[in-house]
Amino acid sequence: MKKLITFTAITMILTSLFAYTNNTKPEDVYTYNGETNVNIDNRNFKLEDIPDNLAEEIVVNNFLYSITADFDSMLDILANIETHKISIENEEKHFNEDIYIRSYIIHEISTLSKDEYDKKELENGGQNTLYYYGWHEIIEKHNLVEYEIINVNFTQKHSNKSKELIPQWGDGTYSRSFIVGKPSDDTEYKIYDFGMM
Repeated sequence: MKKLITFTAITMILTSLFAYTNNTKPEDVYTYNGETNVNIDNRNFKLEDIPDNLAEEIVVNNFLYSITADFDSMLDILANIETHKISIENEEKHFNEDIYIRSYIIHEISTLSKDEYDKKELENGGQNTLYYYGWHEIIEKHNLVEYEIINVNFTQKHSNKSKELIPQWGDGTYSRSFIVGKPSDDTEYKIYDFGMM
């Protein structure tokens, strides 16, 4: 009797495992294997919240590549849009002139639900503010068949030379949203838009 119960239990476990494996798509199983703490020269990157999906990882990598000055990898995760190319060229030029962000700490990264796409949680004296104004137009403009809006809460610190130029977004903690998507099933996820901070 004991052997029958053990055999039945093993059969049930194997059946459940087989059913899970057959019903789980490769894109449904995600594990972040990237960097969580990087120090290079006087620059550093710290990840306090781990990405839950590939779109979140791409956004995290955008911050990481900025710290590591890996501009080629940064271009690889951005959609092929002229303004993105110009932005990366400028960032690389500024980096070579010691004008850069020297530290990013990612406090929280999240994928917004459909309901959250338009409205942010109550803030600024209890008034609703838009998370991502005009996101519909961006999706349509680039014909994205799949997309996510990823929100990141982070702290940044500038290099000394960058601080001297009084940047628009100085040292501090900010929230920013990104549109990550792809125009067809056989393309890779890329960052298509950077929301305002």
